[in-house]
Amino acid sequence: MRVKGALHIHSTLSHDGTLSVRELSRFYSEKGYHFLAMSEHSEDMDERKAGQLQKSCAENSSESFCMIPGIEFSCEGRIHIPALGVVETIRSEEPLEVIQEVHRLDGFAILAHPRRIKWNCSPAILRAVNAVEIWNVGYDGKFLPSSEGMKAFQKMRQINPDLLAVASHDLHQTGGYYDAAVGMEVSVLDPPNILSALREGRYRIESRFFRTDSRARLTKAKSTSLGLISRQLELMRKARGIFLRWSA
Repeated sequence: MRVKGALHIHSTLSHDGTLSVRELSRFYSEKGYHFLAMSEHSEDMDERKAGQLQKSCAENSSESFCMIPGIEFSCEGRIHIPALGVVETIRSEEPLEVIQEVHRLDGFAILAHPRRIKWNCSPAILRAVNAVEIWNVGYDGKFLPSSEGMKAFQKMRQINPDLLAVASHDLHQTGGYYDAAVGMEVSVLDPPNILSALREGRYRIESRFFRTDSRARLTKAKSTSLGLISRQLELMRKARGIFLRWSA
């Protein structure tokens, strides 16, 4: 079956989330999504809350909608690692130790919002993670990934040719939603099948204005167009905001 999902989602189990797990499942289901991968802040998690997250995800999953629990680990050097499928707390804040533990727990490790660290990351971390957020809707803008980010990702793949690209919502409230999705084919809609497709790169990044595969391969011409379109859309967004303030 063909399904689409959203990655890096925060509920009220995180200090800055505004929707419960149940509300998130309803919100995304109504928008045509089939799965969500949660990433609750590690500083908000303990064994009790991690158990609550796992239970809530199970209770709000069905044959047509799947909730995958996960924790976003805050590490040294402003490195954040969303660990999809992981519900155990990890005491270490050293990035490589965290990633290694995520893999031991059969999780999918992502380097989150690399724009915050100016796309600079140690080769050891790039070789260890499964994927990098080439597009974080919360940090990079709603409409498109940045051309700078796309170029930086291709440089990262020179260090690790197996590195995958993902688009993430990093959603805390409904106003941060945009239709960026990860689309894939699975035989059964459940966490093992979805995580397997992610690990193997059997998915595409899809949105209204942008599509690419899990390696984010774009031609130079497409990359240039991406930058131009992104700037035009951002200007339109700002102009709309100015108009709304003026007409209020």
